[in-house]
Amino acid sequence: MSSSLQRRSGSAYRGRRAPPPSLRSSWERQGWPLRILRAFLGATFVYAGLQKFLDPNFLHAGMPDYVGTQLRAFAVGSPIRPVLLVLDHVPVLAGVGVALTEVAAGVGTLFGIAPIAWAAVGLGINVVLFLSATWHVHPYFLGSDSMYAVGWGAYLAGLVEIRHRASKGAVAHGTRRERARAAEGMPRREFMRGAAVAAGAVILGVTSSVLAGPPTRRAPPAVPAPGRKPRPGSSSPTGAGTEIASLDSVPVGGAVAFDDPRAGPSVLCRLAQDRVAAYSRVCTHAGCLVEFDPSARLLVCPCHGAQFDPTRGAEVVAGPAPGPLSRIPVTIDRASGQVVALA
Repeated sequence: MSSSLQRRSGSAYRGRRAPPPSLRSSWERQGWPLRILRAFLGATFVYAGLQKFLDPNFLHAGMPDYVGTQLRAFAVGSPIRPVLLVLDHVPVLAGVGVALTEVAAGVGTLFGIAPIAWAAVGLGINVVLFLSATWHVHPYFLGSDSMYAVGWGAYLAGLVEIRHRASKGAVAHGTRRERARAAEGMPRREFMRGAAVAAGAVILGVTSSVLAGPPTRRAPPAVPAPGRKPRPGSSSPTGAGTEIASLDSVPVGGAVAFDDPRAGPSVLCRLAQDRVAAYSRVCTHAGCLVEFDPSARLLVCPCHGAQFDPTRGAEVVAGPAPGPLSRIPVTIDRASGQVVALA
């Protein structure tokens, strides 16, 4: 440790009150590796928390990405299943609590307020998510939560090392009585700074919820205008239904997204020349919306890596999903060439 750093560390104890380091100095005292971790983890956690408040469906039952649905999906096969099932009794409270904690951890990290405490909180959050949301992701390095946990752990270790070195410098430059006097005002100052972080998190959360607006209600898809000429030898589907798309508009091995009046976000897959299948896009793991991968011809969840094979009833072929996607009955109207979702 340089003598200049020792002088700065020791001078902090030569008065009755040792104010916490300013925002600028809190960044300057850290090396570039810790600065990069601090900026990334802090900004990501603020974004993650605000994203939950900005999602109008997150706190409303019956929506695909409702927090209660996610908790129940996370609990399947998780080593902390009892904890998740308890939280499922108060899903809205759990969702708000997680979102506020993420925002507070991000703000506290970026502004250097109780940094060690918030780093420990961030580590705890990602350990819990690793044991639930991404527990079944294999191989493990495809799950983001394990990597975030390592990032928070490394940042926490760096902060503890900085504090330890600073305390050693204080021992060398300050008397026991001076250090005791300097510590007198610390609890009150830390409490006020912590309260400021909590208040800021609540304000950001409330503002984001207001901006999010009401839950998104799925409207039935528009029915194409009539006017197609019937094909020779064709027949109409039995029963009422909703037209999804023209069969000719979906290439063999391709897919098209649509909104089903009952299932919500859905996808139509053309498996062969005269064979189609439709499924809900809501992943059975955590409620994310799957996307069709044309190269693999699989339905893939972007959140945790679950993969579903549309040629086998959307059966799970990889990832943490506990079961196949919900199937939507469809048929081909030979008269119009339209694929119809049956009522």
